[in-house]
Amino acid sequence: MTSPGQSAGPGAAPLLLRAAALIPGGGLPEERPGRLLVRDGVIAATGAAAEDPGAEICELGGAVLLPGFVNAHQHGRGLSQILLGYPDDRLEAWANRRRGRGSPDPFPLVRLAALRMLANGVTACLHANWSYGGDHEAELDSTLRAYDVAGMRAAVMVGVADRGALLYPPLAEADLLRGLDGAARALAEASRRHAFPHTATGAVDIHDRLRARWAGQPRLALGFGPAGPQWVSDRLFAEVAAAAAERAAPLHFHLLESPAQRSACATLYPDGTVARLAALGVLGPGSSAAHGVFLSGADLRLLAESGTSLVANPGSNLRLGNGAPGYAAWRAAGLAVALGGDDTELADDGDPWGELRLFAALARSGDRASPPGPGAAERLRVATEGGARVLGLAGRIGRLAPGFAADVVALDPRRAAWPGCDATLPLLDLLMARAGGRDVRMTMVAGRILYRDGRFTHLDAEEAAAAALGEAASVRHHPARSVAAVEALGRALLDAYDAE
Repeated sequence: MTSPGQSAGPGAAPLLLRAAALIPGGGLPEERPGRLLVRDGVIAATGAAAEDPGAEICELGGAVLLPGFVNAHQHGRGLSQILLGYPDDRLEAWANRRRGRGSPDPFPLVRLAALRMLANGVTACLHANWSYGGDHEAELDSTLRAYDVAGMRAAVMVGVADRGALLYPPLAEADLLRGLDGAARALAEASRRHAFPHTATGAVDIHDRLRARWAGQPRLALGFGPAGPQWVSDRLFAEVAAAAAERAAPLHFHLLESPAQRSACATLYPDGTVARLAALGVLGPGSSAAHGVFLSGADLRLLAESGTSLVANPGSNLRLGNGAPGYAAWRAAGLAVALGGDDTELADDGDPWGELRLFAALARSGDRASPPGPGAAERLRVATEGGARVLGLAGRIGRLAPGFAADVVALDPRRAAWPGCDATLPLLDLLMARAGGRDVRMTMVAGRILYRDGRFTHLDAEEAAAAALGEAASVRHHPARSVAAVEALGRALLDAYDAE
């Protein structure tokens, strides 16, 4: 038997995983028993062909082997926003509360986020545009270092925005400012500029320097994250999309997440937001959008025809006052769909299994003609291959088959399928109905076992949590920004959007 930290990465001895069953994904049939041979970080064989007398053995007993999940939209916030003092609220007021804090080093926060994902069976993620207000290139370098140390696979987006930092256009910031008192007005004045690059040249320079700096780490990739239509002018969106296409880099943006964004975009783009993005060259198989709660039928058709992926974030959408993503319509339109957590899952626990169940339940309605929710195989595809496509890794991760990266999760099925219960339901159906992140027994990325039986093999989880808490505490209050001023600005923003 291998030691918990043993690797089957490049140059290591081959490793044979033995389990009770293997669910490969990709529509392939379940295999019993589960056998998977890893060589040089890649799946060499499954089933009887995996038996290699020269391989070391990793015995996983009654576990089920599955492809690692992909969190296709999150921001590396390793600490619960609730525990940091941000109660759930409408999106714009909730996001405004970050203005009351200083700028932490992202490293401990992102590292903790990565460890939480690994413990829940997530082996790869997209880190969407995010800044704590510091130097963006330095923040991104720290973010990449955190994913590297954690051993996770990640695509990190360079943020881009050039308008609407305080208030979505076309609303006038001057009108908002006139209604604020001294402290809230000072905070608003300081919030009128994004921390992201506001030109394509600036974003490309950061992307290219970081890509060269991290070229030796194949688990990490860089892409472009124009924040969203209300934050990015037409010219900038078009230029960044062209830069992403030229570099074959992922392009990922927020899209029509809230009622306030819907109203702003309806004025900015009277012929349709997605139609404008299509005309700018933003859409395509290398592009993905998060949320999409307020998409029209015409929007969905354009996204589907272009091959653009849409990332559902059901818990976040409900918690932040935006309603449910319309998966039934997405499905009918033939959209490529992935799953994100947005660091704001419904149960505030980082568990993708619960988000999948919520996602499936919300796909139904009270109509007699309501389509059935996505079945177990479809849910697995959304959580694995759908995310692989968003990261630009389609055909390389998301399935347990020869030639795919050895990103593997072993799940204990006993809580989901108790021995002696009716065994007529397929195993995957039972897991999708009842399993959770707490059932994960092992997580492997690129052939390296990172998590085994409740412990990380390479990092001290308690130290990582303490470091993240310490960093958050060090910037708990910005010296020039009172809680009262932050709350006053948040309410003023909502009043401005409601009056539109």
